[in-house]
Order: sequence, then C-alpha cells, then structure tokens
Amino acid sequence: MTHENKITIILAIALICVSTASIFARWLDSVPAVTIAAWRMVLGSVFLWMISIVHPQPKLDRKHRLLTAVSGIFLGLHFLFFFTALKLTSIANATFLATLAPLFTILIEKIVFKKKLIPGLLPGLGFAFLGMLVILGGKLEFEPGQVKGNLLAVISSFWISITYLLTENIRRSTGTLTYSRSLYFWAAVLLFLVGIIFRIPVFSVSGHDFTGLVLIGLVPTVFGHSLLYFALRFVPPGIVASVPLGEPVIASVLAIIIFNEFPDIMVCAGGAFVLGGLYKVVRCKSNIINPGNVIKGEEAPGEGLLYEEDN
Repeated sequence: MTHENKITIILAIALICVSTASIFARWLDSVPAVTIAAWRMVLGSVFLWMISIVHPQPKLDRKHRLLTAVSGIFLGLHFLFFFTALKLTSIANATFLATLAPLFTILIEKIVFKKKLIPGLLPGLGFAFLGMLVILGGKLEFEPGQVKGNLLAVISSFWISITYLLTENIRRSTGTLTYSRSLYFWAAVLLFLVGIIFRIPVFSVSGHDFTGLVLIGLVPTVFGHSLLYFALRFVPPGIVASVPLGEPVIASVLAIIIFNEFPDIMVCAGGAFVLGGLYKVVRCKSNIINPGNVIKGEEAPGEGLLYEEDN
C-alpha cells in the first residue's frame, strides 16, 4: 500500500472517530459543557501516558515544551468556546460555524506564512462548505439573543486552526504520542481551572456519566484527534483541518444506526457535496505528501501510529 493510500485511510479513521463525539454528547446531555471538555482532555492524556508505560517514549524536547503548552491552551479554548456556544445558540449554528477552521488555517498560511495554495484545495473546500449549507438549509438563525453563541462558535474555529498550525511545526521532530499526551494535559489544565474559577461541578460526575466520559476521551480524542496530529507530519494543516467538515455526515449515519434517526433529503444531498469536496481536498495531498518526514518509530504512514520507540 502506498504512503498516500495509508494517509487517506488514517484520515478516514480519524474522521469516523471524531464524529462519535456528538453521539457520546447525547449520552452526557446532563453534564456541563466545561466538565465534558475537561474530562475528555484529561482522560485522553491519561490513556496516552498509560501507553507510554508499555512503550516508553522520548521526552518532549525542551524547545517544544512551551509551544506545546500554548498549543494545548488553544485546544482547550476551542472546546470551551464550542461547548459554550452550544448552550447559547442552536446546534445547527454552532456545528456549521465551528467548521470554519480550514478557512482560518489557509488564510493564515497564505497571509502570514506566504505559502502557495495547493492546486485543487479551494474547489474542494468550496464543495464541502456548499454541502454544509445545503444540510443546514434554512436552519441558520441569527436572532439577537444568539449572536453571542454564533460568535463563540466562529472563534472556536479560529482556536483549533492555531492548534493545527502549531502542531505542524512541533510534529516535524516530535512523535505523535509524545506530543499528544502533553497537548491534552495542558488543555485539561485550562478547562479544569475554568471550571473551578466559575464554580462549575467538574469533579461531580456519576458512574453512568463517567463511562460516557471515558468513551469520549478514548474514541474521538485518542483515536480521532491524535490521528489528525499524526497526519500533520505528512500533509499541511489546511488539509487536516478540512477533514472534520465531514463530521455532520458521519454523525448522521451513526444516528441512523444507534438512534434510528433518519436524516431528511437535504442532509443526504448536502452530505454528497461534503464527502465529494473532502475527497477532492484529501486528494490534494498527493502533490505534497512527504513520506520521508519521519522520526524513529514512525517509518511510514500507518506504522507507529500511536507510539515511537525510545532512542
């Protein structure tokens, strides 16, 4: 199997895993947003540190420690703003406006870092965003009382785009597990501090809810976000940030299987545009994929996905 095909499979698995977050959120509908985000991050970090016990990892380079902490804070801000937006505006508004990360990522790469746009990237993104608009139809609402929530959702997209850009730089010389375990830790620190400062019951969780938190910390975090960070070693942030655009489509399929909730015709039609656009975006990586950009234990895409051998 070629490196390109392996990366495609990795991105597909990451998309499916990330898309389970909304399913688990349904399970945790009585848990405060900050509590869900905080435990998602801390449990994700714990799982990766547990793997590190079995497969010892190199320590994070001193030069990357501060940058990783900053990246983790931006990731924590993303979850904080997004889950808060869900409390203030409709799910349709929050979900769509929180998927603008590719737009921010590409703009920053173009304006700040003066990078050339990858041929075919903009048309692919255009199809994906068109599909999102079709799915939402007339559901977007911008009443005065929802403006704050809408703005928070947009800002959450900006925070995650910064995380992707910082991750690309760190991942050039840092393994997936070494980086991700620290990234999630710093995000959790921020979120728990927010919970404590605003007196949100972040430590008051029932056994039933904790089971859901364990699953959301494992599936969409360890096997979702971590695989996206793995892919950042081989493809640009603009492409990786585009993958979650397919989340509403996959989530709709999972809702059919688990909750017997069938989407309407607009969701099906829009989903076809989204998946077609994502296919176009992911295919762009064939022009820039770099299978030689590896470290020990990550010899090729698909090998050493979660851990690297100690030096």
